[in-house]
Amino acid sequence: MRLRFAPSPTGNLHIGTLRAALFNWLFAKANKGTFVLRIEDTDLERSDAQYETNIYDGLEWLGLTIDEGPNEGGDYGSYRQSERIKAGVYDDMAKKLLDSGYAYYCFLTPEDIEKEKESAIKKGIPYVHSRRSSEMTDTDIQAALAEGKPYAIRFKMMDDRVITFMDLVRGEIRFDCSLLSDFVLMKSDGTPSYNFAVVVDDAAMAITHVIRGEDHISNMPRQLALYEALSLPAPQFGHLPMILGPDKSKLSKRHGATAITDYRDRGFLSEAFMNYLALLGWSPDGEQELLSCDDLIKQFSLDRVHKSGAVFDVQKLTWMNGQYLRKLSVEALYSLVMRYVSADFSQLMQGYDLKKQHLAVAAIQDNLDVLSDVRNYLDVFFESDSAYLDLVKDQVFSADQCLVLKTFLELLEQSAADSMDDYNALLDVVCKKLDLGKGKVFKPIRLALTGRGSGPNIGALLAFFEDEVISKRLNDCY
Repeated sequence: MRLRFAPSPTGNLHIGTLRAALFNWLFAKANKGTFVLRIEDTDLERSDAQYETNIYDGLEWLGLTIDEGPNEGGDYGSYRQSERIKAGVYDDMAKKLLDSGYAYYCFLTPEDIEKEKESAIKKGIPYVHSRRSSEMTDTDIQAALAEGKPYAIRFKMMDDRVITFMDLVRGEIRFDCSLLSDFVLMKSDGTPSYNFAVVVDDAAMAITHVIRGEDHISNMPRQLALYEALSLPAPQFGHLPMILGPDKSKLSKRHGATAITDYRDRGFLSEAFMNYLALLGWSPDGEQELLSCDDLIKQFSLDRVHKSGAVFDVQKLTWMNGQYLRKLSVEALYSLVMRYVSADFSQLMQGYDLKKQHLAVAAIQDNLDVLSDVRNYLDVFFESDSAYLDLVKDQVFSADQCLVLKTFLELLEQSAADSMDDYNALLDVVCKKLDLGKGKVFKPIRLALTGRGSGPNIGALLAFFEDEVISKRLNDCY
C-alpha cells in the first residue's frame, strides 16, 4: 500500500492541508504502507523554496515521518514536479495521448475561448469546449506549429460516457461526461496541468490509495478518463469532508486558519495538535477523545471518516492542549516553559533554586492552556520588588481584610508550614477562626502578597515565598 501527500509550495502549510497529510500518514501506518511526499511545484512563478521548507517543518513538528520524498529519496523519484518537467516526463505522456488520438493541439486563444463562453451564456446552456482545433488536418497543424503559434494540448473527453467510481468515504459517485469540456493537459508555457501531472505521477510512483479533500471530487472524471486512455491502473480514492469554522462557513483566517508553524510557535504541543486534527472528520471507537499517536494508528480506518463538514474550533483545540499540558511531569513542563520565556526573565528565574522554579511551574500547570501564556502566570512568582510595589501601592484594604491579614500572620508565626498543602491547611484554620468563606480570606492575602486579584493556587504562592517576604508584604498592607 502506497499513499502520498502532494502539496504545492505556494504558501504556508495550513489546517486543511495538514489534516490530509495526517489521514494519509495514519492510513499508511495502520496498514504497514509507505508514506510518500511529492512536491507539486508546477506553478513556477508562485512556488518558493521557503514554502517547501515550511511544509517539511510542519510535517516534522507533527511527527509525520516521510518514507520517500525530495530529501529522503526513493525508487520512484524525482519527487518534485519541476524536476520531472525538466526530465520530459509529461511531454512523453502527452505525446502518447496525441499519437493515440486521445489528445489534440488546441490553437484557440484566450479571447477565442472567452467568446465561446459568452455565446453559451447567451444561449443559456453550460459551456463545453468547441473542439474546433481537433478538426484541423495534420497539414494545418504542422503549419501552425512551424509558424510558432501558441498552443495547448487538450484531452478529448468521452462525451457519451457516464463515469462511475466507488469512493472509499462516500460510496458510489457518477459523472455525466457530456457536461464536461475537453481539458488542458499541457499549457502553452510547456507545463502540465494539475489533472494531467497528478495522474502521470501517481501512476509512475505506484500510488495505491489517494486520500484528499472533497474539493477534488470534481477532478475525478477527468483523472479516471486519463487513467483509462493511458492504460494505467487507477488508485482507490477517498475524499475527506471540508473543514468549517464554528459558524459552519468555509474555514478562513477569521476562524484561526493560520499557518501550522504559528500554532507551534504559540505553544501548542504536537501530540495535542495531532489528536485534535485526527478528530476533524473522523471518529474513534468509544467516547475517549484524548488519543496518543499509537492509539490513532491502531484505530484509524476510512469507514469512520465522516461525509459532512468538520468544524475547526480553536477553543476546543486550546482545551485539548491544556489537557495534554496537565498530563506532563513538572520536569517536562519546566523544560518546555523555559523555551517560551525571554532571556531576561529566564535570568530572573535562575536567581531561585531549581526546586523553587519547579514549584512555580507546578503551581501554574492547571492554569496553562498554551505555552506562550506562561509569562501571564509566572510573573507573579519572579517579578522584582519594584514591579510588586507598583501593583500594590493603590490597593486599599478594609478593616475586615486587615483582620484577615493579621490573623493569618499570627497563625503563620506559630506554624511550621512548608508545603502547598501545609499552607492550604493554615488558610482553612483562618476561615474557621473568623467564620469566613474562602473567597473572603484568600482575596486579601493574594492582593497583599502579589498585588493581583487572581492567579495560581494561593497555597502554592505561599509555599514559594519565604516567610520573611510574606510577613513583610502582608504587614505593609495593614
